[in-house]
Amino acid sequence: MSVVDGDLLIDGGTVGADGGTVEVKGAVVVRHRGVVKGNLKAEDIKGDGTLTIEGDLEAEDIHLDDGASLEVGGNLNSESVDIPRSLKVGGKSKIEDLRVGGEAEFVGDAEVEDAHVGGVLRAAGKITGEDVMVGGTIEVKEMKCEDVKVGGTLKAERIEAEDVKVGGTVAITVEATIEDLDVGGTARVAKGTLQDARVGGTMESEGPLKFEDLDVGGKLRLDSGIGKSVRVGGVLEVQHDLTLSDRLTVGGEARVGGKLEAGSIDVGGDLQADVVRAHDAVKVGRSMVTGKGVKAPFVSVGRHGRVTGPMVGEKIRIESGSSVEDVYAEDVRVGESCSVGSIYASNAEVGDSCRIAGRLLYTNDVRIGRNVHLSSQPEKVSSLPGPPL
Repeated sequence: MSVVDGDLLIDGGTVGADGGTVEVKGAVVVRHRGVVKGNLKAEDIKGDGTLTIEGDLEAEDIHLDDGASLEVGGNLNSESVDIPRSLKVGGKSKIEDLRVGGEAEFVGDAEVEDAHVGGVLRAAGKITGEDVMVGGTIEVKEMKCEDVKVGGTLKAERIEAEDVKVGGTVAITVEATIEDLDVGGTARVAKGTLQDARVGGTMESEGPLKFEDLDVGGKLRLDSGIGKSVRVGGVLEVQHDLTLSDRLTVGGEARVGGKLEAGSIDVGGDLQADVVRAHDAVKVGRSMVTGKGVKAPFVSVGRHGRVTGPMVGEKIRIESGSSVEDVYAEDVRVGESCSVGSIYASNAEVGDSCRIAGRLLYTNDVRIGRNVHLSSQPEKVSSLPGPPL
């Protein structure tokens, strides 16, 4: 080991080390470009020159000025690192406070309590810490942090964080565990668990996703989902099942390949699913296509709507100009000029100019408007056929 009892000036030269390590009892001052062949241990590193350490670097405070860069071939251990241009570490890193104006690259794992990078943060290993703030792009294999803020793009295989805020795009290729996700543009998550997620554009999940609340401005695509509530401004596409304990609200279309179940369902346009169930209400603005049917205490179909599959509920409202199949309910109201399969209800009200293609069975009361075409006369019965679901 080579020991310097005081400060060490590196002015555009190369410093060798007996035994592989240079220990400086004071500060290392770097001018122009300096190289240390081996390990460097010092109290402080400062100056305006670029420094390359071929081995490990250990220093309490590292602060370079005027566009300088730092490259460490081995491990880096420091309380504070402030580099104006770029930082590259070939081994493992342990840093309490990190400031890099341009690009920071970690080949090995990095423990960083507080990181601020102006441009790009790259890591081939795992980054753990508290707060990570990057102006441009994060590209990492794995992250475990409390608070992550990115101005542009976040790309990771795995991420575990409390709060993640990204101005542009998020891509998680393996798994995500995030409490609060806020994305201005597009989010792609292979699978994982989210608490709250707000995405301005499009959100996609290739595998199962568990969540509390999802709020997507544009389009939401899921493999399958279990959560509390979903709000989509545009289109919802789910390949398999979607199960919600509270509310589904979709401004445009909703297409679910399997079962759709929620506390309440409100779709402004078209709804498609194998089966639809709601604990409270199902409201559809245009059409509803199901394989097995829809069941809810309250079911509503908008004007000129189209329903394929049976409707089962306590109260069912069919607006004028609609075409539906069989209806099973306590109370049914059908608007004018509608086409209905069969009606099985305690109370039924059919508007003018409707067409009932099947049977109309009721147990309490029925009201028929003018010019209604009936395939058979309404029949009062003591009990109604059981609904198909």
